[in-house]
Amino acid sequence: MSEPTFAPGTGTHGARVAAWVLIVGPLLEVAAMTEHPSVHSHEAAQVVAQVRSLSSLAALVHGVLIALMAAILLALLEFSVRRGLSRPLVRSGLLAYGLGVIAMTGAALVGGFVAPAVAHVNPGVTGADLQQMVAFMTFAMLLNQALAPCGAILMSVGIVAWSLDLGRGPVPQRLLGYFGIVTGLGAALALAGGLLRLTVHGMTLVTLLEGAWTVGAGVVLLRSTRATPAAA
Repeated sequence: MSEPTFAPGTGTHGARVAAWVLIVGPLLEVAAMTEHPSVHSHEAAQVVAQVRSLSSLAALVHGVLIALMAAILLALLEFSVRRGLSRPLVRSGLLAYGLGVIAMTGAALVGGFVAPAVAHVNPGVTGADLQQMVAFMTFAMLLNQALAPCGAILMSVGIVAWSLDLGRGPVPQRLLGYFGIVTGLGAALALAGGLLRLTVHGMTLVTLLEGAWTVGAGVVLLRSTRATPAAA
């Protein structure tokens, strides 16, 4: 007898909503990443000026990304509940991915709100004060670059754990599982080994890889609801 893939239940409406969040959310994340602002100067005055001019866009993009990450995490919670929280791999996936979202949210808060706020503290600074402001902004971005890879690695580990569990299901789920194992391990190892850096382009690549798996998870979840009788 084959092992059950998703726990039967009556909450099919919530599962369908979660499935569509998993399908649409990553596409919106990629779209938001294409608007991600970046600074293209190394001179202190120009760096501060660019960060100020981009502050509204930075807040909007990072705010949208934070909201999307939270929505996708909530949808993956539904995915995990229906998959079965009694399974160790499912619990591990949810824990690792959730911790990754927390770290990535911290990175987004620093990059989208803290660094721009520092640039606006005193618009008229020059000389030594300007250098001090740039030093604070540099520290903020270093913090961002510490949190973001940590978050991306944890989210990739979560995908690997879920994928290992999916590898015990029917063929479509196994294919998604194999894809998640390869891309999740690849991304995690590349980030941990310093082969991949989370510049805007690097972050977009990671978002695409993780998003492709998430879309697949949404399709799998949606298919599972069609095999479940609707609630009365």
